[in-house]
Amino acid sequence: MRAYGSGKRIEGGNQVSNKRLNKKALLFAPQGFEDIEVAAFTDILGWTRVLKEVKAVDVVISAFKKNVHSKHNLTIKAHMLLDKVKAGDYHALIIPGGFNDSGYAEVYSKKVLGLIKKIYENGGIIATMCVGSLAVAGTGILKDKKATTYSASNRHDNLQILRDCGAIPVKKRIVVSNRIITSRGPDTAIEVAFKLLEMLNGKEDMKKVKKAMMFE
Repeated sequence: MRAYGSGKRIEGGNQVSNKRLNKKALLFAPQGFEDIEVAAFTDILGWTRVLKEVKAVDVVISAFKKNVHSKHNLTIKAHMLLDKVKAGDYHALIIPGGFNDSGYAEVYSKKVLGLIKKIYENGGIIATMCVGSLAVAGTGILKDKKATTYSASNRHDNLQILRDCGAIPVKKRIVVSNRIITSRGPDTAIEVAFKLLEMLNGKEDMKKVKKAMMFE
C-alpha cells in the first residue's frame, strides 16, 4: 500500500519503487446509490488510462452483490464482491451517497465501516459525497475533524449526526480534512473526483485530465 504523500510502496517492511504500479481506487457501490456520484469517478479517473502522459488510476467497483441498482434504475456490475477486497491493495476509497429507501443502508454495515477505517489507517484517501460522510463519521475517523454532508433532508438532521459522531460539521460544498473528502451532495461529484485525482497524482496530472475533458 502506498501511503498518501510518499513515493514508495511498502511491501514486507521494505520500500520498493512505485513508478510502475498504477494507483488503485476502490469504489464501494451500495444499493440505491446516487448515479452521478459513481459516474463522475469512473469517467474522470478513467481518463487517466486514456492519456499516456498521466499516471493511471484503476477504479475497482465493489459491492455486496454482483448487480447493483441505483436509485434511478441504473444497474451496474461490480468488479469484485466486498468479501474479496483486501484493504491494503488500495490508495483510496470512494463512498457515494444514496437513498435509504432503495437499500443504501448497507453502507453502514460492519464490513463497510471496517474497510473505511482500514484504508484510512493504511494511509489511503477517503472520498465521500452527500450522506456518504455519515458512514465515514460512524467509524470515528472524523472525530475532531471538519466535515460536511447533505443538509437538505426533511427527515434527518445530518449535520447533527456528524456532530454526534464527534466531527465538526460545517456548511460548505466540499471539505478536505486529513485525507478525508466530504461534500454536500450530487452537485459536487465532479469536483470531488478531480480533487481525489489531484491528491492521488498531483496537480499537473489533474490539470491534464481537466484540459482533455474540456473543463479548462
